[in-house]
Amino acid sequence: MKVALVGGDRRSALLAQLLWRDGHRVRCYALEKALLPAEIPRDSCLPAALYGADAVILPVPAEKGPLLNTPLSAQNLTLEELWDNLWPEQWVFGGGFGEASAARALQGGQILCDLLRRPGFVTGNAALTAEAAVGILIRESEGSLRHSRCLLLGCGRIGKLLARKLAGLGADVTVMARKAADRALVAELGYTPLELEALEGRIGDFDLIVNTVPARVLSDAALCCVAPEALLLELASPPGGFNRDLARNIGLRALIAPGLPGQYSPLAAARLMRREIEAALEEGKETLL
Repeated sequence: MKVALVGGDRRSALLAQLLWRDGHRVRCYALEKALLPAEIPRDSCLPAALYGADAVILPVPAEKGPLLNTPLSAQNLTLEELWDNLWPEQWVFGGGFGEASAARALQGGQILCDLLRRPGFVTGNAALTAEAAVGILIRESEGSLRHSRCLLLGCGRIGKLLARKLAGLGADVTVMARKAADRALVAELGYTPLELEALEGRIGDFDLIVNTVPARVLSDAALCCVAPEALLLELASPPGGFNRDLARNIGLRALIAPGLPGQYSPLAAARLMRREIEAALEEGKETLL
């Protein structure tokens, strides 16, 4: 199979090497700052990289406004230019595609696979995120996780996995969940549930506060009630769960850390991408039979 990797971070570079070692013909574009074996071609021309490719692998997340996400390149590649150069019937993999990209794929006859919509990828990515978050909390906290009072904002995949890891290290874990069913599950798992409406009155009780919700859940008033020595960790994408500027202005320790798998466990993240891409291709073959 011929594969073209376009843009991305260390995950993309490591994925290129994994696929090359598997025997695939691999070409790269907009990855000129990546450390890659000399045997893997780096094209200076987008059409050359895409020509004849069975699968085109884009970053996770793929989009950065109107541009493709290319942190390992000095080039600014627009999504418009990318879609203009893709061929019909090419598989296009990546994460977080917007409606415009979905429409362009439909118009151009590409087979679009958003990895962030695949349960296996989302769960695996959440596990890597939770693991990295524990490492950050251990490194940045001035106390011990054991007996620390931890508040997790959100009860999604990352929130559940992180709660289990922190509790396993001896932390006293509270989970804020908006849904009554989620709060009931939190209690059943042995953690302390907390309603959104009760945050402002309780927020000052915690040593560590971790947000996993990609929406503002911590009001400015509640943020002003956070204990001065507390550590806040933001795992969600912008706008995040709290006002970052206000947190900085009132002297709180706030760490902004979205996209942890690509930073802390890029090889595991690349293997996860490979697994889900191979699974999607196999599912596609079965559908076509």
